[in-house]
Amino acid sequence: MRLSILGGRLVDPATATDRCADLHLADGRIVAIGTPPQGFRAERTLDAAGLVVAPGLVDLAARLREPGFEYKATLESEMRAALAGGVTSLSCPPDTDPPLDEPGLVEMLKYRARGLDQAHLYPLGALTVGLKGEVITEMAELAEAGCIGFSQAGAPVVDTQVLLRAML
Repeated sequence: MRLSILGGRLVDPATATDRCADLHLADGRIVAIGTPPQGFRAERTLDAAGLVVAPGLVDLAARLREPGFEYKATLESEMRAALAGGVTSLSCPPDTDPPLDEPGLVEMLKYRARGLDQAHLYPLGALTVGLKGEVITEMAELAEAGCIGFSQAGAPVVDTQVLLRAML
């Protein structure tokens, strides 16, 4: 599909772009900024005057309710809401129920997110078992399962030696 987004404020920190211009896309790819390419005919035109046009945003602390609190929201509903707000990537802390302290939980969450084919999911693994701050999780296995980092999600680490060992 060919799309023209007209009059929006283009913001892209990666290219130091911050200006008002028209954006022209073909099959989901930008083909021109400003004047459309010769022969380009948009099938759809959006008026973006007064709006910001930017690459997908990243939520670095998406408090997902799944697993454990699906009665509040599901992974699907949260990802749909994120996309509606322009968020295409979510990093979620490990304070779910149960906490993301086992590779199987992380794999399950990543599998579900991939199956939804919506926003990208980048989970943080629990630094300590059960987020209790006492015993370090199997961090290498959690990383292999897809965790991009580790967190206590606001829970304290009881012993500073535990924190020191986790950093080594």
